[in-house]
Amino acid sequence: MQAKLVTIDINKEGQRLDNFLIAYFKNVPKSRIYRAIRSGEVRVNKKRAKQTYRLQLRDSIRIPPIQNYSAESRASQQVPEELMATLENSIIYEDEYLMVLNKPSGIAAHSGTGERWGVIEIMRASREHQPFLELAHRIDKETSGCLVLAKTRRALLDAQQSLQDETSMKEYTLLVKGQWQVKNKRIEHALDKHIDHTVGAKMMVDEQGKQAVSIFSTIELFSHNSLIKAAIETGRTHQIRVHAQQEGYPLVGDKRYGDFAHNREIAKLGFKRMFLHATQLKLKLRDLSQNYEFTAPMPSELKTLCRQLRKQQ
Repeated sequence: MQAKLVTIDINKEGQRLDNFLIAYFKNVPKSRIYRAIRSGEVRVNKKRAKQTYRLQLRDSIRIPPIQNYSAESRASQQVPEELMATLENSIIYEDEYLMVLNKPSGIAAHSGTGERWGVIEIMRASREHQPFLELAHRIDKETSGCLVLAKTRRALLDAQQSLQDETSMKEYTLLVKGQWQVKNKRIEHALDKHIDHTVGAKMMVDEQGKQAVSIFSTIELFSHNSLIKAAIETGRTHQIRVHAQQEGYPLVGDKRYGDFAHNREIAKLGFKRMFLHATQLKLKLRDLSQNYEFTAPMPSELKTLCRQLRKQQ
């Protein structure tokens, strides 16, 4: 095996060196990749570079002859065809810049602790000839709905900027315990991470934390529950779940912040997930002069539960 030289094009420009190599060596442990960077096996324009180096257009990257896993190991890492088919069928919009999924509940946005594959790994396997594919943002594993992937570096940066400022709108549909009659109720509790020894890290209201803004409105009232619309102006971890809980209306099916007794009662109806769905997303990509509005229909299990609750009234 011999070293290769790779020239950075516009789709890789701005990416960190370590992330570029992790994507290049799909079946190589990250520890081996970082060792190659530290030892100088990887070179940028014939010089050593730090893992945090941002690639520039036309940079020349020396790719060392790192041995991939065995064929058996690679086979064990392959994404199942049914997972790829599930996500391909969940695409609700695609053009030359973006791909938007109505992500099913139960699939994480990316791999990590306890997660062998996430959406990004599955879609990269499904679109193996797509030169660039990255998550523009994330939603929780238990949450379904709009999830945006960028197909070019420029679109990624543009979408991320839009999601951070006033040019985006993110709207969710949720079911909570209790009858919560609200209209455009603005909640601005700051949030911070705290350690809970029973469930691990949790987000909690903490005025010393980061600003978080959610706006809640009632869609429909049931005997013991409320269907709610929530628009968020910030994207803090578990923001909607914590804000609703703080107001006394925990999300149905939430195993971290919910009412566990109520969750058990709802489970008797056959409902086995958290009721939180990313319904609508508006983006304005300024550099590309593109405006987008995406709507992800509620999945059948959420609609079924609502029908069951109506019958109980």
